[in-house]
Amino acid sequence: MPAGNGVNCEDCPEFKSGRCNSNDITCLCYRCPRKLAQCICVKYCRETESVLYFDKE
Repeated sequence: MPAGNGVNCEDCPEFKSGRCNSNDITCLCYRCPRKLAQCICVKYCRETESVLYFDKE
């Protein structure tokens, strides 16, 4: 079942750190049909087929 339309925002590191208000509808995280929590766990984006890097600030 696709996620999409803001469902992933609650798992997004940008949202959790307060750098995003989850209103950016152009964000890949917002529109992505995959579940972001799984992508974060494996540090790989199946939608863009790329490795994910998360900066710790």
